[in-house]
Amino acid sequence: MHFTSIKLTVVGTAFGTAILASAPAWAQSRPFPTSAHYAQGFLPSAVTTAVVQSSYANWKTNYLLTDCGGGNYRVDNATGDGSTFSEGQGYGMVLTAYFGDKTAFDGLWAFAQKNFHSGLMGWHVTCSGFTTSDGGSGSATDGDTDVAFGLIVAAAQWGGTYLDQAKAYLTTLKAGDFTTCSPSGRNLPTAGNWQAGSDACTNGSNTSYWMPGYYRVFQAVTGDPYWGKAADDVVALYNIGADPSTGIIVNDLDQNGTPIQGQTYDYNSCRIPWRAALDYVWFGTPGAKQAVAKITGWANTVGISKIVDGYDGNGTPTGQYTGLNAFVGGFTAGAMGNSQTVVDTFATYFVGIADNNGTYYGSSLRTLYLLELSGDQWNPMEEGSDGGAAPGDPDSGSPTSATPGDGGATPKDSSTSSSGGCGCRLGAGEEPLAAGAGAIALVGLLAARRRRR
Repeated sequence: MHFTSIKLTVVGTAFGTAILASAPAWAQSRPFPTSAHYAQGFLPSAVTTAVVQSSYANWKTNYLLTDCGGGNYRVDNATGDGSTFSEGQGYGMVLTAYFGDKTAFDGLWAFAQKNFHSGLMGWHVTCSGFTTSDGGSGSATDGDTDVAFGLIVAAAQWGGTYLDQAKAYLTTLKAGDFTTCSPSGRNLPTAGNWQAGSDACTNGSNTSYWMPGYYRVFQAVTGDPYWGKAADDVVALYNIGADPSTGIIVNDLDQNGTPIQGQTYDYNSCRIPWRAALDYVWFGTPGAKQAVAKITGWANTVGISKIVDGYDGNGTPTGQYTGLNAFVGGFTAGAMGNSQTVVDTFATYFVGIADNNGTYYGSSLRTLYLLELSGDQWNPMEEGSDGGAAPGDPDSGSPTSATPGDGGATPKDSSTSSSGGCGCRLGAGEEPLAAGAGAIALVGLLAARRRRR
């Protein structure tokens, strides 16, 4: 079945914000599930509404807390100290906006604002305020960017004042967390408002913080071309910095796309295929498609059930555990830009992983991955709820709002990836380990420690 998609090219802010403003104040305009789907890419049949709702319910039950009182909601990071990362708060704002949980969304936004420092949420906080042993008042750009996007989704979902708040927040986000590098001229995110822009340009910008699909929405909302250029710049760097054999993009690249020595594909960078795929399915960005097709093609040669929790750029394993939401789901989302066969194979395995695998981090990412894979992560700048490719449909190839450049990439065919040996092994006679309950708890703690360099 193929859906007729409504394509919008937004020039400036007037038309784009008119779409958001059309939502009547406080009335939910797009209840989950929608029939939104996408103009490009492949949707897996295994990701059903029931699968997505189960994951969301698990996430809410275990990690969405009201223990700070005063109507505040926070996303607990499961480290046992009653603390929250801004990353989790951003995840929560995106999820509750898409699932239509307005009370929870407003409580999450209130808690974020309660913990502002220089206009951005501190990266590590408790009910009492910023943590002090690890610089908790400094920002983390990934969380900040999700917070901004969550406000835009809320504006499309409920109307009201969310759009004005998003615009104000985006001004602060750009000033505090982004930089224009010299001499390349590329617009890149820093790790947060505590990192000098020159340091990010020279010593590495965190590739898992790159969200080109969001940046194009930000341009549509604000009319600021900085965001569209940032999207094109990071997509270009995906393909410059990717390993030529595996397509793996390690955790930090400099402004020229050179991988920073010692960086790997880890609990941060496992999110890259998911973020890049959204830019492709929403906007048809050729460079995003090229990046995800390459890396998921390599993952397919390994076998999705054998993917472990970490790799060097050349595909040599640095981890040992298989069957983790954070890694398997990231590759599955990326496979939306590969082929129907690959995304179905990956998704069939992914949906069989437990909802709470990986505790806070794995559960949060699982729910976000599934939202994207279901076709229900609609572009807030796209009018209506119909659109794009249903499972098995070919790509339409038509971009939507804030039309991207090609990111320096040549479009590649999305036919089925080749299969075979990957040439990367744990060692003679060794096999990856399926993660047991104890290992999964450890994985959750390791993921929590990855926040700052």
